[in-house]
Amino acid sequence: MTGSAGPALRVGSFAAFYGDRRGALARFREEAVDVLVGDYLAELTMLVLKKNVLRGKPGYATGFVDQLGPELGWIAERGIKVVVNAGGLDPVGCAADVEELCREQGLSLRVAAVTGDDVTGALAALREAGETFANIDTGRSLGIGTDQVLTANAYLGCLPLVAALRAGADIVIAPRVTDAALVMAPPAWRFGWSETDYDRLAGALAAGHAIECGAQATGGNFCFFAEHEDLGIPGMPIAEIRADGSSVITKTAGSGGLVTVDTVTAQMLYEVSGPDYHNPDVVVDWRTVRLEQQAADRVLLHGVEGRAPTTATKLSLSYEGGYRNSMTVGLTGPDKPAKIAWIERQFREYVADPAAFDELRFSVVGSLAADTTSYEAASAWLTIAARDADRARVSRANFSDRVVELGVSSIPGCYFTTPPAAERLVGVQWPCLVPKSAVRAAVVLDGRTEEVPWGPVVPAEPLPIRHEPADRHRTPVEDGGALVPIALGEVLGARSGDKAGAANLGVWVRDPAAYGALRDWLTVDRLCALLPELAELEVVRHEFPLLHGLNFMVFGFLGQGVSACLRIDPQAKGLGEYLRAKQVRVPAELVSGARTLQAGGVA
Repeated sequence: MTGSAGPALRVGSFAAFYGDRRGALARFREEAVDVLVGDYLAELTMLVLKKNVLRGKPGYATGFVDQLGPELGWIAERGIKVVVNAGGLDPVGCAADVEELCREQGLSLRVAAVTGDDVTGALAALREAGETFANIDTGRSLGIGTDQVLTANAYLGCLPLVAALRAGADIVIAPRVTDAALVMAPPAWRFGWSETDYDRLAGALAAGHAIECGAQATGGNFCFFAEHEDLGIPGMPIAEIRADGSSVITKTAGSGGLVTVDTVTAQMLYEVSGPDYHNPDVVVDWRTVRLEQQAADRVLLHGVEGRAPTTATKLSLSYEGGYRNSMTVGLTGPDKPAKIAWIERQFREYVADPAAFDELRFSVVGSLAADTTSYEAASAWLTIAARDADRARVSRANFSDRVVELGVSSIPGCYFTTPPAAERLVGVQWPCLVPKSAVRAAVVLDGRTEEVPWGPVVPAEPLPIRHEPADRHRTPVEDGGALVPIALGEVLGARSGDKAGAANLGVWVRDPAAYGALRDWLTVDRLCALLPELAELEVVRHEFPLLHGLNFMVFGFLGQGVSACLRIDPQAKGLGEYLRAKQVRVPAELVSGARTLQAGGVA
């Protein structure tokens, strides 16, 4: 079936991560949907599940099973398909638990498990064959023995999920698949798409990217929230996907939040590393994504183009990266800079030389102002965080206890926000590539296992490891014409997040006529001048004219990833808001789309 004629397939998303809102699945009881999807696997979740296994706990998202139980009756009655990646490290075990739920409730639902992502046992042979597991972001080869790797999961695409649905599965439990694959599979199954229907697959992938993070498409984490009435608790997103791959993004009826071109644009620029969006099933040209407001809470997503995928897929490794610990000291009233300097000297003398750690970071949270209107406003926090391969160096006895022992010997008003804690294990998430030939996906259904081959590929270089900075070392052209003082947040939308050790920062303007001014003004050099923490890092800019936005990849901003990062925001979620808070002078053309314009308070 091709074209946009006929009813759309309504796909609702009820989970964006392991720990998302309880009861979200129940919100779809009164909603007309054909498929329900849930994404449970952030990049570090596999390591978390591995730790669970080592403690004798299940290696899958048990929260999914708990949430599904009370809802199985109406899901079965209405013939709704459920597709999730809650299987984690044990999709077969998760499927068995769901089957037991069905038996207990007298429901004859067929539950399929997808397997084949775990390549831990093949790492040694791959290395012997010449694989270096080069980090996608840094180009460095994996520097540890393959026997030290805790998890090694290749990203499967949508084809095994499609196979499971075609075989008659009502519930599909996947392991590590691409987030968007959960949404791509249902329309590929329903509309009979082939493996080479690249534009249709690309459109479904874009729809999947829009709703895979749940309420982030419906007003959650939305930078322009203050321009609207109380958004309450945003509703769960729904993608109405048509046979031609186009879709309408909307949300559950009667819920909070909103769906606009802006809320969807924010998601389109989130966690995207460049114009070519590589997926195991299709490479999407992200510059072709088009968004149009159809009606209230309805955004049309169309025009997306795709091409054949490559011979490799992403492989996410995790391993132990040492230990970390931290203590936070309260700072109140006057002389805060001097207090911080004193604490740093005391730390060096009594705890350890900062150079002795693999990494040590002093971070100040809050204002350094002295005279304020409240106790809280007069306070700031100094967090001392350390990471080291030597467990003893950051242990409670040698680190956090030692900091606390300085309490009455240190600054006036000294207090600690928590008691001293023991060190905790750091996990490193290592993104690389693996040949698809080393990954064999399969579907387990009704006690039978059927292998699912990869689709066609192109014999080309799989994915560039190093990224070519477009304008990193170019001196910004002097601004000409009228300059307008403004807070950037009045004209720029932004959303940011983590991609292993890199940070992603997407920005856009709402007035298409202002995009040219944004493109010319916000160079990499200017971004680094506005955000000095970026100055010594590799920053790459990508342009998305149809979205009226830019995407910046900041390599190394998060070090070795979320678990190991010592920044106060180890996922870079606030990086975009940090940029929007800057008060600057910008070309007048850039403010043409601003809702309000304030001339005061500009540094």
